Amino acid sequence: MSDRGLGVRVVHEGRIAVIGLGAAGLSACLAAAELGWSVIGFDRSTIGGEAAASAGRSKIIRFGYTDPFYAELMRDTRPRWERLERDTGSPLINLCGMLHFGVGGATGTDAVIESLERSGQDCEILAAAQTSGRTGLHLRTGEIGVYERNAGMMTPASVFQALSARASALGVTLHENTAVSAIDDTGACVTVMTSNGPVIVDRVIIAAGGQFGRFAPAAASQLTVTRQYQIVCGSPELVASGHSCSWMDVTADEWYGMVNAGSGIHIMGVHEPATVVDPDQPIDDAELRQSVEVQLEYLRERLALNSRQLTLREVRTCHYTNTASKDFVIDRLPGGSTVLLSACSGHGFKFTITSGYLAAQLACTDAPPVPRFQLSAVSSKA
Repeated sequence: MSDRGLGVRVVHEGRIAVIGLGAAGLSACLAAAELGWSVIGFDRSTIGGEAAASAGRSKIIRFGYTDPFYAELMRDTRPRWERLERDTGSPLINLCGMLHFGVGGATGTDAVIESLERSGQDCEILAAAQTSGRTGLHLRTGEIGVYERNAGMMTPASVFQALSARASALGVTLHENTAVSAIDDTGACVTVMTSNGPVIVDRVIIAAGGQFGRFAPAAASQLTVTRQYQIVCGSPELVASGHSCSWMDVTADEWYGMVNAGSGIHIMGVHEPATVVDPDQPIDDAELRQSVEVQLEYLRERLALNSRQLTLREVRTCHYTNTASKDFVIDRLPGGSTVLLSACSGHGFKFTITSGYLAAQLACTDAPPVPRFQLSAVSSKA
């Protein structure tokens, strides 16, 4: 075994397969290649395609959390994104700022302020008149706004392109439109059954999003899949100052969005609990309509726009893997040859370059798992 200066020892430099090439899977490919392993990745669709949970028009990146653990995790994550930007010459983060709003208290804006201060981030407390003028968002009576300057948006398409390019430059082989039907890790090596035939490897990372149950049935009791809907709306003109701004309502089951995400484009989604589904099941039209209507009503209120001023442009379906604790799952499965990677619960995209790194560490070295990301831990909080 060799020492890579990472505080852990590389088990051996062998061959590893990554199943699922969303942002987390691609990040795992990249990290494993940097550890000197031969990496082959598979996705049943195209990289960045609509089926990927990490796809979409825009994603929020932030330090502000009601849980300080994730603010600290972002301190490790941002330098990794910045390194990828340097390595590929691709700008990936638009630091347009973010407004957190809601009532105070231990689970509200007070907690966001505490997490920002603990992670060394500047924030500004805004009154209602200030938020509407700066961001176009209107607060309700009793709410306060917390403006996080060092936050913003990421464009998934740019992230997929940068991760794919960097991984390929390090020798990673990426197979799109190649389905994996089964994994056999009971022998000395691991056999991955693909639509192009079997592939023999030493380790496997499962980063298959909502399809995890097909390859890791033992995790079914800790992970569920829900279907959420994100709306994209348009207004004739830019809102308020015209600047882009991410936002989150911290007291409404984490409703979130982006104002001026494009020319007159405004995005909204929810992380609230939803019905557990099989991702291959057809969409429930009644459920979709209800979700869209509720979100439209909410967004029109917050932007003070009527039905003629704010119109629906697009609806995107998202399948989220979820845990009771809202933590990610990054853990070795029994036997040690397979690692489950699920950067889940709707807030994982911004951390994928770190979650992929942690998964590669578990697969390729003798590093211990992060306690909060173990399968035995994620069901401990309801």
